[in-house]
Amino acid sequence: MTSAARQFLTGLTLGLTLLVGASAQTYPQRPIQLIVPVSAGGGTDVMARTVGQKVSELLGQPVVVENRTGAGGNIGVEYVAKAKADGYTLLFSPSTIATNVAVYRKLPYDLLKDFQTIALVGQTDVALVVHSSVKATSVKEFVELARSKPGALNYGSAGMGSSQHLTAEYFNQLAGTSANHVPYRGQSQAMADLASGQLDYMFSPLQNALPFIKQGRIRVLAVAARERHRELPQTPTLIESGYPGAEVSNWFALYAPADTPPAVVKRLHAAYTQVLRQPETRAKLEGMGFDFVFLNPDQATDFMRSELVRWARVAAHAGIKSE
Repeated sequence: MTSAARQFLTGLTLGLTLLVGASAQTYPQRPIQLIVPVSAGGGTDVMARTVGQKVSELLGQPVVVENRTGAGGNIGVEYVAKAKADGYTLLFSPSTIATNVAVYRKLPYDLLKDFQTIALVGQTDVALVVHSSVKATSVKEFVELARSKPGALNYGSAGMGSSQHLTAEYFNQLAGTSANHVPYRGQSQAMADLASGQLDYMFSPLQNALPFIKQGRIRVLAVAARERHRELPQTPTLIESGYPGAEVSNWFALYAPADTPPAVVKRLHAAYTQVLRQPETRAKLEGMGFDFVFLNPDQATDFMRSELVRWARVAAHAGIKSE
């Protein structure tokens, strides 16, 4: 390579570096599209819109939420995986993004290669809830009932391979029980059928179950968390009930396509963290059963990797696979 050629390449590289740096410093300059791969109105959508509105005020550009549903959330996830890595198309996904890797035989994206984790935005505890007709007022009584009638109890979930499905199978593995899985096309319909007595029990995200618990339409036996929940101080954890390791949460994370400029990722992470620390935002979301997790992008990615390993084991043991 000639000296002139080397100088040209050096100048080109420097110019591109300065261009990217300048672009990141002025980001964002137009609306940000936030893809939510589940239906409008659920917990994921509520959190995405609530936090997104505050972030838009902070960044000075609209955060436009778009629900792209289908294929267990994979259509929306694939859309972002193939989007331009410029920070203007983001993904706000629940923990199904990890369980889908465990249950789908083929996915049109590679979660660890095609995405950059920006932040683990929050989580909600998962509760074991039963219809009032179920003759169990504790986890011990529930397990005894399930063991006495293998496969007789019906539990619902948001669909085959959903986080609710895998959590129920995880507990079956821990407790030595078996039950009949009834998949739905979403969490809301499953909860409605539990409240009406069409189902016996569910492992439900707390923000979905809490209104029904407070109305007395369903009974909560335990939360699958490390500590008791502030809204249910009399309800024990599954760990307290004799099942160490039974700690499960429904979590929500923000992602960008891989190769998004680091400075843009840093700005987005800082914006979401700042909003989640605002007392007004915290009070509103905590009142709906949400909690907050403050991890940097690398820590959030490590957490996701651990979830991939855990649910892959559960799905393999239960023989859960989807096309």
